[in-house]
Amino acid sequence: MNRSELQQFIFQEIANIAPEIEPDMVDIDEDLREELDIDSMDFMILTVALGKRLGISIPDTDHHLLNSINNLLNYLDNKLQE
Repeated sequence: MNRSELQQFIFQEIANIAPEIEPDMVDIDEDLREELDIDSMDFMILTVALGKRLGISIPDTDHHLLNSINNLLNYLDNKLQE
């Protein structure tokens, strides 16, 4: 799976929790929660949904590594390579 496909998956899951978000309006290097205007519960829902969809485990202890779309992409890419 390439980064473009991963990014599509991320934005599909984001659409489930924040349907008003347009992907092209999101700065992928900025703070994810601020860019999406989501709270910690929505963030948790996003990470759980991505983990299930991709068949990987995203432990709560790793959430600090997922502070932007770009960091989330890197994290998921690395997890899928394991």
